[in-house]
Amino acid sequence: MQTNYTKVRKSNLFLYQSVPLYFKANAERFGIYKPAGIYLKEMRVKENLIPRQLYLKKTDKAKGMRDVQKAFNKQLKYDIKSNNLQNVKTTVVQLVDEMFSEPSSGVLEGLSSTVNIIVGEYTNDPEIIKNFWQISDKDYTTALHSVNVMALAIRYAISQRYNKIKTKLLGLCALLHDVGKTKTDQEILKAPRKLSDEEFAKIKSHPTQGYNLLKRCKFSNSEVKLTALQHHEKLDGSGYPNGLTHLSEFSRIISILDCFEALTNDDRPYRDSMIPFKALDLIQKDVIAGKLDRDIFAKFIYSLL
Repeated sequence: MQTNYTKVRKSNLFLYQSVPLYFKANAERFGIYKPAGIYLKEMRVKENLIPRQLYLKKTDKAKGMRDVQKAFNKQLKYDIKSNNLQNVKTTVVQLVDEMFSEPSSGVLEGLSSTVNIIVGEYTNDPEIIKNFWQISDKDYTTALHSVNVMALAIRYAISQRYNKIKTKLLGLCALLHDVGKTKTDQEILKAPRKLSDEEFAKIKSHPTQGYNLLKRCKFSNSEVKLTALQHHEKLDGSGYPNGLTHLSEFSRIISILDCFEALTNDDRPYRDSMIPFKALDLIQKDVIAGKLDRDIFAKFIYSLL
């Protein structure tokens, strides 16, 4: 019985409308706490006037997450209209973090709507996208990293005068490139030290994990799953997971943006984040060595200006 239910994050309990929520009556039985079709009162959640833990039926998970996506996207549109870029960034990161908590195909497909909103609102003002990427956060997470790479990708697309369809696709590829890390032990991802060879081998499985998640999604373009699979490959065959030398266009773009974002925003106990110039200088060494695309690297520098 218990395996048919999944825990619901308390922070978003009041966003579920179309699905019932359940409480655990005893070790063997669950009871309905909220029927489908109504919301929990937000104040009731905040004042802890609810059971300590509520649950969804696993069969309702994707439908419930669509409720959450719809609510976050509504908030995103409001934040954009209010011209509060900090709130926009916070809303997007929270949404992605929520979707990455249990990344099923139905959940991940819904993130295309979020990318569409951002591209639709900001492609005419690349300076906003630049500021969006530069807004920092105290906690560096896979969600924050993914949102930052998405912002860099949209700015790159604008600088190259991609049409909106191609810009949205590149943004979606960027947002989902690291989704495989949701299947990696979080203690390894957040380890305050250098990783052991065994731990790094587990990290190196995330492109394959991401590909396996995304191939179940009904995205119309294969670039989304290919970018997740190939963004750590190198043009000289020295990358992982498959040592490829022929990579998709978006994979070659995201591999540079991914590296730049991690170097400039991720403080680790064994190294500090770098200023952009120093990060570009480090990436250029891989370009000169034939590991990364020289033309895309030059275009990326241009996009940062």
